Amino acid sequence: MTDSRRHIPQGRPLLAIVLVMAMLVGCHDGKGGRETARRVAPRNEAAKYDGIDISSYQGYIDWAKVSSDKDIRFVYIKATEGATYRSPHYAHNITQARRNGLLTGSYHYVTSTSTIDAQFENFSKFALKSVQDLIPMLDVEVRGDWSRSQLIDSVDKFCQLIEHHYGVQPMIYSTMGFYNKNLAPHFNKHQLYIGRYSSLEPEINWEGDYTIWQYSETGIIPGIDAYVDLCRYRKDGWIDEILLPKDEE
Repeated sequence: MTDSRRHIPQGRPLLAIVLVMAMLVGCHDGKGGRETARRVAPRNEAAKYDGIDISSYQGYIDWAKVSSDKDIRFVYIKATEGATYRSPHYAHNITQARRNGLLTGSYHYVTSTSTIDAQFENFSKFALKSVQDLIPMLDVEVRGDWSRSQLIDSVDKFCQLIEHHYGVQPMIYSTMGFYNKNLAPHFNKHQLYIGRYSSLEPEINWEGDYTIWQYSETGIIPGIDAYVDLCRYRKDGWIDEILLPKDEE
């Protein structure tokens, strides 16, 4: 999820496809232990991808064009980093993505340069619960000044704060190598969003499985003028695993 990638060449043909999503009602007690009342059709095996994640690196996005791609069923949007950074494109992205029918979630990039309390305050006050469709996500890619045990303790604390505020444990994003070296098996029961740019699926050390596989960082999507991360559910995945529970009225 780093922001150092190149912009795509111009002049690519655009797709014009109507977004179709089948919403079913049912019960689910699969990975994550949620008993949910919302159930969405499983992934289309013919689809190349199921979702994308973006940051301000992608600049202005035309979400009407993005939503015309029937394979895109969700999007994760970078909201914050550390204790002070807030993405200048976040408000536009989450508002317009939802307005165009995409399920959206927000993520925070964790750093060791500020306290977890300060980082949580930055995220929770910017990524408002009322506009989230998906569970929050913590992007954990570097240890910085933390030891392995300090990293685990810090992410643990962030998870507790997220659960108290949003009512659900967050998803954990990391690359496969970093996750297995620094976070497994401690977070293996979480929903995991694992980056592995390969034709081979992510492998999680000890007992664990990924929920979402980020398999490419050079995707080309109509409406986005830069390369974008492409993601797939695991083969038996259902998006209801990562839907944010709605408060009862």
